[in-house]
Order: sequence, then C-alpha cells, then structure tokens
Amino acid sequence: MDKNRQIAEEVIKAVGGKENINSVAHCMTRLRLVLKDYGIPSKEEIKGINGVLGVVEQGGQLQVIIGQTVPKVYEEALKLLPGMGGGTVDEDLGKGDIPKEKFSWKKLPSKMMASIIGCLTPILPVLIAAGLIKMIVAIIGPTMLNVAPESSDLYRLLYMVGEAGFYFFPVFVAWSGAKYFGCSPVIALLLGGLLIYPDFTAIVEAGEAFSVFGIPMRGATYSSTVLPMILTTWAASYVERFFKKITPAAISTMMIPLGTLLVMLPVSLCILGPAGAILGEYIGAFLIWLHTILGPVGVAIIGSLFLVIVATGMHLPLITTAIVSMTTLGFDDTILVGSIAGTYACIMIYLAYLIKAKTADERSLGVSVFVSQALGGVGEPGMFGVLFRYPKLVAIEMASTFIGTLYMGITNVKLYFAASSNFLAAVVFNGGDVTNFINGCIGCSIAAVLAFVLVMVLGYENNGSLTALKEKFGKKGGKA
Repeated sequence: MDKNRQIAEEVIKAVGGKENINSVAHCMTRLRLVLKDYGIPSKEEIKGINGVLGVVEQGGQLQVIIGQTVPKVYEEALKLLPGMGGGTVDEDLGKGDIPKEKFSWKKLPSKMMASIIGCLTPILPVLIAAGLIKMIVAIIGPTMLNVAPESSDLYRLLYMVGEAGFYFFPVFVAWSGAKYFGCSPVIALLLGGLLIYPDFTAIVEAGEAFSVFGIPMRGATYSSTVLPMILTTWAASYVERFFKKITPAAISTMMIPLGTLLVMLPVSLCILGPAGAILGEYIGAFLIWLHTILGPVGVAIIGSLFLVIVATGMHLPLITTAIVSMTTLGFDDTILVGSIAGTYACIMIYLAYLIKAKTADERSLGVSVFVSQALGGVGEPGMFGVLFRYPKLVAIEMASTFIGTLYMGITNVKLYFAASSNFLAAVVFNGGDVTNFINGCIGCSIAAVLAFVLVMVLGYENNGSLTALKEKFGKKGGKA
C-alpha cells in the first residue's frame, strides 16, 4: 500500500473514523481535523503511526504533525473523506483561539517534549545537510584521508557551510518556533539574529557590564543553542497576542511588531536566554557533587544525563569544568567520560534504527544520522531527528550509557583530551597506562552492544510492546 494512503487510513481510524470527522485541511506540516467528539481519538495511537511526528489539539482542531509530505497525505485523506476537504490553511490558523487547558504536572513533560519536537522537525533538513557536510570535511581533512589541506578553497568552503548550519541554530529555531507557537516569524528571526550578532557576542566574550532598558543582562553564548529561542518564541506568542487585542487597527501594523520586540528584548536577553546558562551551572555543580558523594555511580548518572543536557544547550558549563580539569590535573574522570560511552551508544542505536526502519523515509534518515555520527562526529541530526522523536530510544540511550559509564567509573577511567564524537572517540582514553585505554574501550563497548541489542529487541516505536500489551489485555477486559 502507498505509504501516504496508509498514514491517512490509520489517522482516520485512530480519530474515530469518517463518522467522527467534520472536515479535514492541512498547512505546511500538519493535517488539521475538525472532529465531532474530541474524546474519541487516542493520541498515543496516532503518535505510534509510522510517518506521524506528533499530535496536538488546539484552535478547535486535532493537528497531526506529518512534515513536508502532508499535502500527499491530505490528498489520500480526501479520497477516503469525499466532500470534507478544507484545502490549504495558514500555518497560524486558530492560534488565537486555543482553549485554555488546566495545568497538569503530569502532562508537563510530554507537552515540553512535543514543543521541542514541533520546533525542531521543520529544520531537520538543515541539521542533516550540515551534519553530512561536517562529516565530509572530517573525512577529506588532515585528521583522516588528508586529501584536502585546511588552506584549500574546497576545505574552507565546506567547513564554513557545516559550521554555519549549527552556528546559526538560534535563527533556524526562531523561524520554526514562531510557526509552532504562532508569533511573527520575522520578529522571531530578528530576536534570534540578535543572540549571535557580532557586537552582542563581543560584549559577552569581553565580560562587559550591559543592561537592557536598565535591567542588568547576564552574558551567555547562544550559538548552536536550542532552548533559548524555543522559550523566546513561546513567550513572544503571548506578548504578540496581547498587543493584537489592545492595539487599534489604524496603528496595528506599526505598534504590534514594535511593542512585541520592545517587551521581548528584556524578557529574552535578561530572563529566558540566560536561564539555560544559569541552570547549566547549577546542574554542573550538582553533578560534580554527585561524583563526590556517589563515586562511580555519580559518574554513571552524569553520563546518562549528558545527552539531555546537551540537547537543551546547558552543557557549556560542564565542558568548561572538564577542560579546567584537563588543564590542571591532566585528565577528566567525571564529566566527559560518560559522553564518550554515549557516543557509541548513539552510533549503535542509529544502526539498529536503520536496520529496523519500516519505510524508505526512515531508512534514508537512518543512513544520514548514522553516517553523520559514526564518521562525522555530528550528533544533532540523530539527536533531534531520531532520538527525541521516540522516547523509548532516549531511555535506551540513557540506560546503556549508564551501564557502560558505571564500568568506567568503577575502573577509574580517565579522559586526557577532547576529540570528535565519531567512531574514533575512544582515543581520548589513550594518555595514561594501557589499562586505562582498555577499560575505556570495554565501557564503550558495553554501552554500544547493550544499546544495539535493546533497540533490536524492543524496537523504536512510541507505542512499544508495553502499550500493545495494555491494549490487548484492555480489550479482553483484563488488567494491564
């Protein structure tokens, strides 16, 4: 069966069938369904459909996130739902009519993860392309084949393209975040560009005192970060909505963008932006305290959490601590040890994902993220394109890294320098006695093998075996 038709059929079935649908439309990335009874759909079942990236209910619609192929899925849906088509709609349709939902701590983690996925999915092509370019640079450069010297135009061109893809991350996230939360994309782009504007970064690097409308600003580096602009576009959506309500139509074109920008400058630069850096410092201090108190177990905990910390952009204080340790003591045995085990766990997770992929798109994605990580040492495409789309894979990575790092903590493995996060990452353990290198390789092997086996056995789908068992027993009237 055609993949797009299969997605359409499974989505329609999961929302209660044709009889529960009033109309269907689509925007740039989402299939938008107006339903008769919103209590019928199983969001977990929808999320588990191959080809579906997520699902949200807002603006009086059930919005199924599919990505760039959504027009084809929409065409297939119309064949099954004749006369119900609403055509193409604006991406921001219904943002101002989002019904208030009672706050729930239980739902908060899933909502945060859905927001991160929703903001990062549209920019996956940049991540994958830049990651592959960085891989090519690593292969042709002096560290591997050495066929292109660093002074050559080819090397310099590809290096700049790869670096730009990640350096301008706040700008890309600004655009996708604005689309997801429903604020002005151009104002978001301006705020994202400001975070990496040369004069601004110069102020931060120099440690100069600076204030925003009299409010002291804490300097932070934002290149390659994700969380600051996700938070900024989220806040900007509420600020812009406020100005739309109070601004007279005659001056709305001028005052809405100006008012939003003036409010968001201190909010972004003094509160939301630095929040990640501040939180990162506290997390770093806490993790080092864990190592002091728990010893090898503390090192394993740090290793298991490192991926999540990197994904939120709060890892810079940790890396700084590791570098200080390497420059003063000659090694790091606390912070980055687990990150190396995590690298090998991720490589094998992507390989297993590639092997178990069910569609051509998934196989293509699996190849790109595996090659980017294994050869290029670029983890962002796999992190945001695969791992965080499937919570089960995050759990597998954390568990595998914990076990592998625990072995290295028990054997007191040390890391002597920083290296690329590719299949050669274990060379960082080579600097002391040979036992250190051997134990480091063993720990990484434990993490890699365990990760591969777990994915091959448990799969990667969000509606994994536990959910399937629950549904099976539930249908029979038993207890799950």
